[in-house]
Amino acid sequence: MTPKRIVSLPLIALLLLFVTGLLGTVPLLAQAQQAPPPEQDDSNASGQEPLTLTEEVLRDVLQPLQRGIEEHNLAQIVAVFDPEETPDYPRLRDQLRAFLTQYDPVRLRYKVLQVTSEKDHAIAIAEIDMAATPADETQLAVQRTTQMRFQMKLGTKGWKLVAFKPSDFFAQ
Repeated sequence: MTPKRIVSLPLIALLLLFVTGLLGTVPLLAQAQQAPPPEQDDSNASGQEPLTLTEEVLRDVLQPLQRGIEEHNLAQIVAVFDPEETPDYPRLRDQLRAFLTQYDPVRLRYKVLQVTSEKDHAIAIAEIDMAATPADETQLAVQRTTQMRFQMKLGTKGWKLVAFKPSDFFAQ
Protein backbone atom coordinates (compact mmCIF):
# COMPACT_ATOMS: atom_id res chain seq x y z
CA MET A 1 0.00 0.00 0.00
CA THR A 2 1.45 3.33 -0.98
CA PRO A 3 1.19 6.28 1.40
CA LYS A 4 -1.48 8.82 0.49
CA ARG A 5 -0.39 12.35 -0.12
CA ILE A 6 -2.53 15.09 1.28
CA VAL A 7 -2.27 18.30 -0.66
CA SER A 8 -3.58 21.35 1.10
CA LEU A 9 -5.85 23.85 -0.63
CA PRO A 10 -3.52 26.82 -0.05
CA LEU A 11 -0.71 24.91 -1.76
CA ILE A 12 -2.92 24.12 -4.75
CA ALA A 13 -3.99 27.77 -4.99
CA LEU A 14 -0.37 28.91 -4.87
CA LEU A 15 0.58 26.47 -7.62
CA LEU A 16 -2.30 27.64 -9.78
CA LEU A 17 -1.25 31.27 -9.34
CA PHE A 18 2.30 30.42 -10.25
CA VAL A 19 1.28 28.40 -13.27
CA THR A 20 -1.01 31.10 -14.62
CA GLY A 21 1.62 33.78 -14.19
CA LEU A 22 -0.33 35.74 -11.60
CA LEU A 23 2.23 35.24 -8.88
CA GLY A 24 3.52 38.79 -9.50
CA THR A 25 0.19 40.30 -8.42
CA VAL A 26 0.20 38.72 -4.96
CA PRO A 27 2.49 41.40 -3.42
CA LEU A 28 0.18 44.08 -4.82
CA LEU A 29 -2.84 42.40 -3.25
CA ALA A 30 -1.03 42.15 0.08
CA GLN A 31 -0.12 45.85 -0.03
CA ALA A 32 -3.71 46.80 -0.83
CA GLN A 33 -4.94 44.83 2.17
CA GLN A 34 -2.44 46.55 4.47
CA ALA A 35 -3.31 50.09 3.38
CA PRO A 36 -5.40 52.04 5.91
CA PRO A 37 -9.07 52.46 5.03
CA PRO A 38 -9.79 55.76 3.25
CA GLU A 39 -12.07 57.04 6.03
CA GLN A 40 -9.20 56.98 8.52
CA ASP A 41 -7.89 60.47 9.25
CA ASP A 42 -4.16 60.60 9.91
CA SER A 43 -4.42 64.22 11.15
CA ASN A 44 -5.93 62.95 14.41
CA ALA A 45 -2.93 60.88 15.52
CA SER A 46 -4.27 60.32 19.05
CA GLY A 47 -7.10 58.20 17.70
CA GLN A 48 -9.71 60.27 19.55
CA GLU A 49 -12.74 61.70 17.83
CA PRO A 50 -13.33 65.42 18.32
CA LEU A 51 -15.87 66.18 21.02
CA THR A 52 -19.42 67.00 20.05
CA LEU A 53 -20.93 70.29 21.18
CA THR A 54 -22.90 68.46 23.87
CA GLU A 55 -19.73 66.75 25.16
CA GLU A 56 -17.93 70.10 25.28
CA VAL A 57 -20.78 71.68 27.25
CA LEU A 58 -20.79 68.75 29.67
CA ARG A 59 -17.00 68.94 30.14
CA ASP A 60 -16.74 72.72 30.40
CA VAL A 61 -19.93 73.69 32.21
CA LEU A 62 -22.37 71.11 33.56
CA GLN A 63 -20.01 68.57 35.13
CA PRO A 64 -17.87 71.20 36.93
CA LEU A 65 -21.04 73.03 38.04
CA GLN A 66 -22.50 69.82 39.46
CA ARG A 67 -19.26 68.87 41.25
CA GLY A 68 -18.81 72.38 42.63
CA ILE A 69 -22.34 72.48 44.04
CA GLU A 70 -22.18 68.98 45.52
CA GLU A 71 -18.70 69.56 46.99
CA HIS A 72 -19.55 73.07 48.23
CA ASN A 73 -16.70 74.52 46.19
CA LEU A 74 -17.67 78.10 45.33
CA ALA A 75 -14.46 78.68 43.35
CA GLN A 76 -15.27 75.74 41.08
CA ILE A 77 -18.86 76.92 40.61
CA VAL A 78 -17.98 80.49 39.67
CA ALA A 79 -15.18 79.24 37.39
CA VAL A 80 -17.82 78.01 34.92
CA PHE A 81 -19.14 81.58 34.55
CA ASP A 82 -17.72 84.37 32.41
CA PRO A 83 -17.56 87.21 34.96
CA GLU A 84 -17.31 89.89 32.26
CA GLU A 85 -20.32 88.64 30.27
CA THR A 86 -22.57 87.51 33.14
CA PRO A 87 -25.02 90.27 34.09
CA ASP A 88 -24.70 91.23 37.76
CA TYR A 89 -21.96 88.65 38.35
CA PRO A 90 -21.14 89.86 41.93
CA ARG A 91 -24.78 89.37 42.98
CA LEU A 92 -24.83 85.87 41.45
CA ARG A 93 -21.60 84.93 43.26
CA ASP A 94 -23.06 86.17 46.57
CA GLN A 95 -26.29 84.29 45.89
CA LEU A 96 -24.37 81.06 45.30
CA ARG A 97 -22.27 81.62 48.43
CA ALA A 98 -25.42 82.08 50.52
CA PHE A 99 -26.96 78.95 49.00
CA LEU A 100 -23.91 76.84 49.87
CA THR A 101 -23.91 78.22 53.41
CA GLN A 102 -27.62 77.47 53.85
CA TYR A 103 -27.65 73.90 52.45
CA ASP A 104 -25.47 70.88 53.11
CA PRO A 105 -25.54 68.32 51.52
CA VAL A 106 -26.79 69.19 48.05
CA ARG A 107 -27.40 66.69 45.25
CA LEU A 108 -27.75 68.00 41.73
CA ARG A 109 -28.66 65.86 38.72
CA TYR A 110 -29.17 66.94 35.15
CA LYS A 111 -30.28 65.48 31.86
CA VAL A 112 -29.31 67.40 28.75
CA LEU A 113 -32.28 67.75 26.44
CA GLN A 114 -30.87 69.97 23.71
CA VAL A 115 -27.73 71.90 22.83
CA THR A 116 -27.51 74.37 19.95
CA SER A 117 -24.89 76.86 18.90
CA GLU A 118 -24.31 79.70 16.53
CA LYS A 119 -20.72 80.83 16.11
CA ASP A 120 -19.35 81.42 19.62
CA HIS A 121 -22.68 81.29 21.50
CA ALA A 122 -24.59 78.22 22.64
CA ILE A 123 -27.76 77.35 24.46
CA ALA A 124 -28.27 74.16 26.43
CA ILE A 125 -31.58 73.04 27.85
CA ALA A 126 -31.42 70.53 30.67
CA GLU A 127 -33.78 68.94 33.14
CA ILE A 128 -32.41 69.78 36.60
CA ASP A 129 -33.22 67.90 39.80
CA MET A 130 -31.88 69.20 43.08
CA ALA A 131 -32.24 67.90 46.63
CA ALA A 132 -30.81 70.14 49.34
CA THR A 133 -30.75 69.54 53.06
CA PRO A 134 -30.62 72.71 55.15
CA ALA A 135 -27.66 73.17 57.48
CA ASP A 136 -30.24 74.37 60.04
CA GLU A 137 -32.04 71.20 61.14
CA THR A 138 -35.22 73.17 61.95
CA GLN A 139 -35.69 73.94 58.24
CA LEU A 140 -37.28 71.60 55.72
CA ALA A 141 -35.35 69.89 52.96
CA VAL A 142 -35.75 71.39 49.52
CA GLN A 143 -36.39 69.49 46.31
CA ARG A 144 -36.59 71.32 43.02
CA THR A 145 -37.06 70.14 39.47
CA THR A 146 -37.03 72.46 36.52
CA GLN A 147 -36.11 72.74 32.90
CA MET A 148 -33.17 75.12 32.89
CA ARG A 149 -31.85 77.12 29.95
CA PHE A 150 -28.11 77.80 30.00
CA GLN A 151 -26.63 80.54 27.80
CA MET A 152 -22.93 80.13 27.08
CA LYS A 153 -20.13 81.84 25.24
CA LEU A 154 -17.07 80.15 23.77
CA GLY A 155 -13.87 81.61 25.16
CA THR A 156 -10.19 80.73 25.01
CA LYS A 157 -10.65 78.12 27.76
CA GLY A 158 -13.84 76.55 26.44
CA TRP A 159 -17.52 77.25 27.07
CA LYS A 160 -18.48 79.60 29.90
CA LEU A 161 -21.90 80.34 31.33
CA VAL A 162 -23.20 83.85 30.88
CA ALA A 163 -26.77 83.30 32.11
CA PHE A 164 -29.29 80.67 33.17
CA LYS A 165 -33.05 80.67 33.59
CA PRO A 166 -34.77 80.44 35.95
CA SER A 167 -32.14 82.76 37.37
CA ASP A 168 -33.55 82.51 40.89
CA PHE A 169 -33.14 78.72 41.08
CA PHE A 170 -30.47 78.99 43.79
CA ALA A 171 -32.09 81.97 45.55
CA GLN A 172 -35.48 80.49 46.43
